Amino acid sequence: MHNTLFEAAAGIFPSVFGLLAAVVALGLLIFAHEMGHFLVAKLSGVAVQKFSLGFGKKLVGWNIGETEYVISAIPLGGYVKMLGEDEETQELSPEEKERSFTEQSLWKRAAIIFAGPFFNILLAVFLCYILFLTGFPTAIAKVADVVKGSPAQAAGFKAGDVIEKVNGEYMDVWEEVSEYIKAHPGRQIVFSVRRDGRLLDMKATPVAVNGQGDAGLMGSVIVGAVMSRSPADMAGIKTKDRIVAVNGHAVGSWMDMADMIRVNPGRPMNFTIDRQGRLFSVNITPTLSKAKPGKKPYGVIGVEMGSDEVNMAYGPIESLKLAYERTYMMTSMTVKFLARLIGGREDASQVGGPGGIIQLSARQARQGIGDYIIFIALLSVNLGVINLFPVPILDGGHLMFLGIEAIQGRPLSMRKREIAQQIGLLMLIALLLFASYNDIMRWLGFYPTWK
Repeated sequence: MHNTLFEAAAGIFPSVFGLLAAVVALGLLIFAHEMGHFLVAKLSGVAVQKFSLGFGKKLVGWNIGETEYVISAIPLGGYVKMLGEDEETQELSPEEKERSFTEQSLWKRAAIIFAGPFFNILLAVFLCYILFLTGFPTAIAKVADVVKGSPAQAAGFKAGDVIEKVNGEYMDVWEEVSEYIKAHPGRQIVFSVRRDGRLLDMKATPVAVNGQGDAGLMGSVIVGAVMSRSPADMAGIKTKDRIVAVNGHAVGSWMDMADMIRVNPGRPMNFTIDRQGRLFSVNITPTLSKAKPGKKPYGVIGVEMGSDEVNMAYGPIESLKLAYERTYMMTSMTVKFLARLIGGREDASQVGGPGGIIQLSARQARQGIGDYIIFIALLSVNLGVINLFPVPILDGGHLMFLGIEAIQGRPLSMRKREIAQQIGLLMLIALLLFASYNDIMRWLGFYPTWK
């Protein structure tokens, strides 16, 4: 997918661009979440008094039927206010009581609450479906060059070949192919190669060079992202640039390049860049990494690994299957990460707040509309999963209250719920402050560890 418009906007107004990208992403997530509550409440016969995107002061609003639709000043959340939700039902008329949230059956109330997180998951499925249907950027392991006289040349490899399998294993990133070859010196490898629409099997035996396998295959070293204010950024390196050589030595994998940079902090290095077919050279001086405690600093230039991509479009049924699989994978990854984080097996410095979302939104949007949409889908899954945590003030906390009500046969007292909500609010404020601290530290170039 083309990202010219994103790149132009990011280049002219980088800070504003990041903020707008984050607002659009969060706005879509919040809208889907609150729409879930709203629609199920309406279907359950509950009167909805207000539908708000954002918190705080009302910026604009419209009254349509019995509901006021509002956009508020702080775009970090939203809410659906239902009749009787925060009021004593005794003050309502019999007709109003019938449409009050608190007067609905336990299962109806649970469905209304659960609908918010569920719609976030549905949004992720929908976004992935649209991408697979219209064309999804898919990473490929593409051969950039073949060394003369090498095993790869003898096997018949050509520049432009796409390696799909290595000894029967699917591989879609060049680095995986490179590492596999290095780990198998002197052992024959069967490559499944796509060339001009045909699938070919090629056999090559890597020779041993310094204890590692070398088949003479050169991959594309693609820049996936450029860190703001990094040496690469200051030198004009851009996303999708291909690094052809460093100090005159051809580089055939990301690790080859990274190893050269790693041992040269503070020393100017000459990089040969291929940008859309135009070759040019630029000098970059690696800085010393601000390593985490216990790690030795090394040279970095501030770039992240990318890969060659091709747009893959699928039919309506296949797209739906792939969208479900992708969303399931993202949900599973989110749940497992949060479980490890709570169990102390993940570094809590990875937790980010609004600043991190702004930075990541801008970065993904610069890389293209496809990357940006996938990022929104992942954020939506995160929002849905986190909202199901049994923390008062979150949807999971409300479901927990309903569980207690189902067990004891009556709802918790208003006083107990108010205390729990206050505790939940304090927990969320503490988490927001902690995440914002992590954002600031990363922005300053420091990497605290909380593991």
